[in-house]
Amino acid sequence: MSTTPAKTAPTELLAEINKSGSTNLHHVNPQEKNPLPSAEDVLQKGHRQNLLQSLNQFDVSCLNHTCTKQRVILPDTGIIAEEKHHQEHIENIGKFKRTSLKRTESMEKGCLPSQDVINQERTEAELRDRIGSFNKDQLKHTTTEEKTVLPSPDDIHHEKVEQELRERIGSFHKEDLNPTETTVKVVLPTEDVIEQEKQEQELKNSINSFKRASLKHAETQEKNPLPQSDAIQLEKKETELRQSIEGFEKNQLKHAVTDEKVKLPTKEEILEAKKLEK
Repeated sequence: MSTTPAKTAPTELLAEINKSGSTNLHHVNPQEKNPLPSAEDVLQKGHRQNLLQSLNQFDVSCLNHTCTKQRVILPDTGIIAEEKHHQEHIENIGKFKRTSLKRTESMEKGCLPSQDVINQERTEAELRDRIGSFNKDQLKHTTTEEKTVLPSPDDIHHEKVEQELRERIGSFHKEDLNPTETTVKVVLPTEDVIEQEKQEQELKNSINSFKRASLKHAETQEKNPLPQSDAIQLEKKETELRQSIEGFEKNQLKHAVTDEKVKLPTKEEILEAKKLEK
């Protein structure tokens, strides 16, 4: 197998890259490429190389001489129509007036690769060279072990049952069902409920078997809790007073001026007070 030479950038291109500053460069999104060829590519390249070698080593004397015959093949309607269209297009170009064109300003864009892209291409080329010149004799032979875990009979039977059940469920028709009446079943009571029922039953039995002769005679006293007439009259007055206070209107009050009067005691009142003190 022949090795491909590594890609080297020309000196003029490198000089232009060094002259142009980083400010003139445009940001590009890097794309990750897999430089490693697949097994089919390597095999195809080997077949192509063998074919080229066989062509170079081919003996021309083994060929037989043949006489060539020239045949005139008439063009079909599609080719004729295409030639007419091409001829009309050329005539239109020849008759075209340049004065009808509009002037435009051309902008030169320099899409020079960056230093990282150049280094990446170099590494890719070196990697391809190493892959192409790799010696398979350095590889060690290994034996592959194929492991196929077969299911057990129980697993197979269980899977068959599940498959049949799924098929039956998927193909089941609800119309085949018969209507049934549901019966309500009485749930057994708990220990607390049983104990409560026992106490109630004992209480009922004791009430039914109770003997009235064992009761003692008692005299009832009637008490009249009704209030007396004085209390009723006092309560009426309090009720009327509350109602009058609640329904009282302040607008009915008249403005009054209060006079403070200080009454001095007389001589007789002073003498009587002194006598009482003695």
